[in-house]
Amino acid sequence: MFLKKGIILLLSAMLLLAGCAGEASLVRDAVVQSVENPNYDYQGTLKLTGNIDELLELSGEEVDEEAQAVLDAIEAGLTIRGSQLDLNRAKLVLEANDDSLLREKGLWTGDDKAALELLLDTNTTYLKSPIDEKYIAIDPNEMDQSGIDPEEAKAFQEKVNELMIDFLKKYVAEYGFELSDAENLGTETVTLPNGDEVEATHVSITLDTKELINLFLYTAKDATTNPEVRSFAIDLMTAISEFAEANGEEMPFPAEDRKAHIEEMVDEGLAQLKTMVDTLEQTYTVDEMVEMAQEEGLKSLEVELDYYINDDKLPVRTTSTIEVSFEDPSGELSVPVKLGLESDSYIWNYGEATSFTYPDEEDTISIEQLTEEKEVEGLNKDGFLYAIVQEMNKETGMIVFDLNENSTTLNGEAHADVKPYQDPKTGTTMVPFRFIGEAMGADISFDAETKAAIFEKDDVRIVLTNGSSTAEVNGETVTLPQPSVIKDGSLYVPLRFVSEQLGAEVIWIDEVKQVLIQYEK
Repeated sequence: MFLKKGIILLLSAMLLLAGCAGEASLVRDAVVQSVENPNYDYQGTLKLTGNIDELLELSGEEVDEEAQAVLDAIEAGLTIRGSQLDLNRAKLVLEANDDSLLREKGLWTGDDKAALELLLDTNTTYLKSPIDEKYIAIDPNEMDQSGIDPEEAKAFQEKVNELMIDFLKKYVAEYGFELSDAENLGTETVTLPNGDEVEATHVSITLDTKELINLFLYTAKDATTNPEVRSFAIDLMTAISEFAEANGEEMPFPAEDRKAHIEEMVDEGLAQLKTMVDTLEQTYTVDEMVEMAQEEGLKSLEVELDYYINDDKLPVRTTSTIEVSFEDPSGELSVPVKLGLESDSYIWNYGEATSFTYPDEEDTISIEQLTEEKEVEGLNKDGFLYAIVQEMNKETGMIVFDLNENSTTLNGEAHADVKPYQDPKTGTTMVPFRFIGEAMGADISFDAETKAAIFEKDDVRIVLTNGSSTAEVNGETVTLPQPSVIKDGSLYVPLRFVSEQLGAEVIWIDEVKQVLIQYEK
């Protein structure tokens, strides 16, 4: 299902950005051919671009090593490769071109780059990294709590996909928007990742803000008069209505009136779209629309597409660059914000995609196993998938201190004897140390002679003394924002100490004077 939706979105984007008249007619033919030939190998790169590091520097934010590693990874991007057997089955490998941050965090090891392999089947998605022994198997039907029959859902999805593919093939073939900047650059040799060389026609397309607005207006107007659009909308809504009714949803019209009712809804929707587009065009020229966008901060928007198409009218390479630049509305930044997306992909072995096998049951881990077992065999402990699963399986608790009501709840249960307070002189919020520690599963002891409370959990040992403005954390002295104090028989500490030293997440909601402490049990 994921793969099918991805293909539909990709083809739709190619349709909207390609145009199908003049020099771009070859691109139109390639889109149609791609729909009819969903069997190939592919490899490409994808990365985000922009001036994020420059903006951080101008904003005065200090870029630490971790932040810089994140920026480096974004700039390096991903390598994507795999094989697509048909519209239901595909293999996809996502590889980080820069995995240094994962390595520094202890989430990756070995000579290979950090990567994630996905095997997509009709109903199941399998995923694992190169250092894992088993695949995680995700079957949406097993997680579906709606009560819908899986076979009915599968049949419905296949029908919808068939409708959409058929519509795209017909619509793309007749799409007639004429691009103002489409150029045939002649024949070039494309070297594919498998080493083969292919002679291909290079078509280059550039779209700016004005061209994109024109394309949108053309597509919207065409939709209001194109019989293929109307027919597709009616067929799609009919399929959705029949599926919903078959699964117990009450329809606002009897089954015998379904066709007439849906046709009326579609015609009304298309009429509303036509009115909207007509009003827009009568109110503003395209140049005025561009000017309005610039007044809102959009400095530039440009899309560059390059298609390399072989003699069979099939794309063997495509590159795309999307760049947007806008002014900071607040005026705080002296340079425009620039963001972009770059991709470069190769496709080969049409009709002869490299085959692959799906894992046997003994080589997979189910979602049920992931949620029920604390230690899952088959996932490498030095890998990011293992870390993700452990994070998912963490049991957390919640303490709510209400300063207005002077009350406390622990995981929804009220504790009337635990009363947080705010120091009237300093405004510092003070909370009971023993109560929080015991809730978190720590061993709490009290030395009557030194009047020191001792917190011990895992590899953390904290010593707090009544009236002291310091605490001892794993043998090191830490300064408290306000001295700890015994009140009503309990040792109270500043809230900030809890958030900084006890490994809990603390949220302060000023409007209702509540403190939320989320901790790992």
